[in-house]
Amino acid sequence: MRFSHWVFPLFFYSLFLFSNANAAGVPSMVGVLKGASNEQQIATELSVHQQYEYKDEFKRDTPRGTLEGFTQAAYEQDYALAAKYLDLRYLPDGMTKDKGAEYASKLQAIIDRNIWVDLDQINDSPRGKDNDMLPEYRDAFGRIKLESSEVSLLLQRVPGKQGSIWKISNATVAKVPTLYNQLGYGPVVEWFVDNIPEGRLFKVNLWELTLLLVYLAAAFLVVIPITWIMKLLILKSHYALKEELGYVVAGPLRFFIAVVLDRVWMAHSSISAMALEMVNTGFLLFIAVVWLVWSSLGIFQAGLKRRWLAQDNQQGASLLGPLTNFVRVIFVALAGLVWLEHLGFSASAILAGMGIGGVAIALASKQSIENFIGTITLYSAAPIKVGQLCQFGAIRGTVEQIGLRCTQIRTLDRTLIHVPNAKLAEMEIENISEREKIRFKADIRLDYATSSEQLKGIIADITAMLEQHKDVDESPLRVTFQGFGLHGLQVNVFAYVGTTSFPTYQLVAEELHLGIMDIVVNHGSRIIPVAPIAARI
Repeated sequence: MRFSHWVFPLFFYSLFLFSNANAAGVPSMVGVLKGASNEQQIATELSVHQQYEYKDEFKRDTPRGTLEGFTQAAYEQDYALAAKYLDLRYLPDGMTKDKGAEYASKLQAIIDRNIWVDLDQINDSPRGKDNDMLPEYRDAFGRIKLESSEVSLLLQRVPGKQGSIWKISNATVAKVPTLYNQLGYGPVVEWFVDNIPEGRLFKVNLWELTLLLVYLAAAFLVVIPITWIMKLLILKSHYALKEELGYVVAGPLRFFIAVVLDRVWMAHSSISAMALEMVNTGFLLFIAVVWLVWSSLGIFQAGLKRRWLAQDNQQGASLLGPLTNFVRVIFVALAGLVWLEHLGFSASAILAGMGIGGVAIALASKQSIENFIGTITLYSAAPIKVGQLCQFGAIRGTVEQIGLRCTQIRTLDRTLIHVPNAKLAEMEIENISEREKIRFKADIRLDYATSSEQLKGIIADITAMLEQHKDVDESPLRVTFQGFGLHGLQVNVFAYVGTTSFPTYQLVAEELHLGIMDIVVNHGSRIIPVAPIAARI
């Protein structure tokens, strides 16, 4: 088991928490009411006023001031102060004012787990909100859905020292114990609350961050043994790509399953809605999916390459590498757009911006685009293939790889030349490996002392030798007396050796040349060389 298989995911998890810290709002600004109707939102927006000049020392003059003071006190974990925003009068039997701090703590836990309140949408006037189908002394600031009913969280105007003030209604406080039993923290979370030091990091409680990290670590502890056994079974199998598949199982697949399991636990956890909104950006899932698909494409490439090589399809096998990388880049780009859309960005606006920037990029990368088009031409027309010996202008060598940008050619001197595909597509290419046979051609000059009878015998014997040789094609085959040269009688020998192997051709040509020499000597003639230029003058 590799150390990086569980350390790096934890590192990425912490990194993405840090990257989203600035995006998190002030804890007191807890968001928009879940399940609120459009009519309620419009009515709330019409009732928003300028910041009220509070007279009460705890800012309880208005509904917004009361909620802001309560959430701020709860955020600072000063529940004794938060209890001053609760109406603790006329509570049911079993509930007393002395437990105000406990009620405040439980109420904040209920709010954190179930609703999202935007304080800017709460009325900030002493009168409260009108036309809300509630008595004028009451305002609603949240609605919690239970299994078979809904509970409204209410504010209520009560008498104060200097006039009326707003507090969280005693009817709402009376429901806190029952709601907490159904919607509050469970025993596991309460253990974290009691044992993790108080404080916040990235605007989130330390115990919540600890719980999230424990979830992720527990997910890896569950997944690692399972994937380790899977990898062990794969490596003991006879599967051709067991090494590649084992890496995927122990790496990206392990990470993906752990992230999915962690998200399932988070969805059923007792942490606050604000903490879930902060960490539930899909960053880890995005990394896991991209890594898994990226590695899976590698296995697909390796398997397909093995099959094509077995079918002697080297051209397609050489294309798989650059084509797979191209598909990977496209997939990462699309996955990134989907993730940004999930975060609330407009993918269409991003694509439009990319379209405008694409023009500038296209102009700057003109040569790269030409090379890519050249690659398409080379693969569609297929004038050359990997492994073939070709003549490219003044370059002769074997094609080793046809990439997206250039083609690699191994010369006869064993040097490696990279030729851009745009330039290669415009070259005159002589594909030597495509020939089905190799020409044998010999021009010999005989001494003028050679008689016509000797010449006829030489021509007949050379012709018979060619016809009887097993590696020489029967047709075309010619041995002809071309005429009288300046220095001798000119005889032309023309035939084809039935092979595409140049070493084989060289051995056959050697036999034929030696045979011609023997025939000429046997007939009493001799081959004369071409006179030097100085001698001709």
